[in-house]
Amino acid sequence: MPQITPQQDQAFRRRLEIGGAFSRVLIPLSLGITRRALLRAGVSSHERRLAGILSHYYYAPAHRKAVTSHPLVLIHGIADNALTWAFTMRGMTKIGSVYAVDLPGFGQSGYPPGRRFATIAEQVAVIQALIREVIGQPAILVGNSMGGWVAARVAELSPELTRGIVLLDPGGAQLNGRPSWEHFVATVSVPDFVTVRRIYRQMFGRVPLALYLGQASFRDLFARDAVRQFIEAASEDDFFTSEDLQSISTPTMLIWGDRDRFLPEGSFEFFRDNMPRAELHVLKGSGHLPQREQPRRLVRLVRSFALKQGVPSSGK
Repeated sequence: MPQITPQQDQAFRRRLEIGGAFSRVLIPLSLGITRRALLRAGVSSHERRLAGILSHYYYAPAHRKAVTSHPLVLIHGIADNALTWAFTMRGMTKIGSVYAVDLPGFGQSGYPPGRRFATIAEQVAVIQALIREVIGQPAILVGNSMGGWVAARVAELSPELTRGIVLLDPGGAQLNGRPSWEHFVATVSVPDFVTVRRIYRQMFGRVPLALYLGQASFRDLFARDAVRQFIEAASEDDFFTSEDLQSISTPTMLIWGDRDRFLPEGSFEFFRDNMPRAELHVLKGSGHLPQREQPRRLVRLVRSFALKQGVPSSGK
């Protein structure tokens, strides 16, 4: 995808000032189109109360030539939703059955009773309940950003529920405590469109031109209670210590985009150094969202990882 030039940036900024209403609906419109396309392609939409929270997930059955019997649970990041996996779901079904979850307060999932955000512990409880009550067997968890934080915490607390974890640019590194995250917190408060464009450059290896037309709707994603109140309520106890990561015995793959500048500096090194047994892949040219920028490469990596975990498909 072509990168934006300064001249194009100025032109788009002028259009945004004139057409703010279109900018505000562009991302919701795009998500609606993506959802309808998935449903037409045979993906089904489900609601179920998990860990006391009305939760939504998409389900895609395993392809008849799936190479393993492992179910896959796909977990999105902050200010995102399950549709972030749209470009990977078809490929993932050739590995096993796929469950793409909207975490509490995101996508079509509800909030915990009496609150407008969910803690990491509550998000973990939803994934644990999904595996126990819906899937019924250990799964491979594929988590991006905050979703990687959740996946790794599930593996730490409930290794019996996980066949393996694939962490894509995961969040949750304690680093040097709360001060390490102050700049990140200030950025994701998204006070203006200058910050929106800064986030674009931090998140994407190559910024899609269409995002420059949807800056208002992108900003709205981060302005939601589910994001802001989550960040405000997060405590240092929620973050991973070195000992937490080193205690994870579940097979792990760590994937990082070499152009990711979204998370606090040192996050990659924290996970790499404290999960020395993890299979590591650094994706050249990718930013914070490999599932959007390099979906085919991601599917190939997950397929390779899944095959190493045993339990081949009965159809093999």
